[in-house]
Amino acid sequence: MQKRKAERIAERGSGATTFEAMARELHAGKSKAGGWSVAQVISHLNLSNLLWVASMGRLAADPDLGFFFREEVGHDAVGYPPPTVAIAGGQLAATRSTLASTVPAVPAEVLARTVEIPDLGTLTIEEWTPLIIGHVVGHVGQAFEIMADRGFAPEGV
Repeated sequence: MQKRKAERIAERGSGATTFEAMARELHAGKSKAGGWSVAQVISHLNLSNLLWVASMGRLAADPDLGFFFREEVGHDAVGYPPPTVAIAGGQLAATRSTLASTVPAVPAEVLARTVEIPDLGTLTIEEWTPLIIGHVVGHVGQAFEIMADRGFAPEGV
């Protein structure tokens, strides 16, 4: 019997990290100061990662491209917040897998390209990439802060 896609996604992400295991109050877990819930942060991580990868493909295909709107690289992008911890874990696993497989595969000629992103600056892709990955890592920290603020963070966080 073939497993449904949602079940495969859930298995792929289940128990991968303490973060995934502890993100149980996904939607109710907004910071006391407001802002996103843990589920929204996870959705943003996934979407912004995919949009960056798509932007690399656009850049490789279009030799005249030298400008990305902020939304095209995932700024403030939030899609469907995962309804369960299992799906959230699957999204995080997919994000890690996508980063691990696509970042090293960006061709040298794309890394050397210069791109402007409004309000952020003009840099080469080689210079932008650590900033984009740092952005993803920063949001993981944000999710832990939300969990700590709401009293359901893993011990030691």
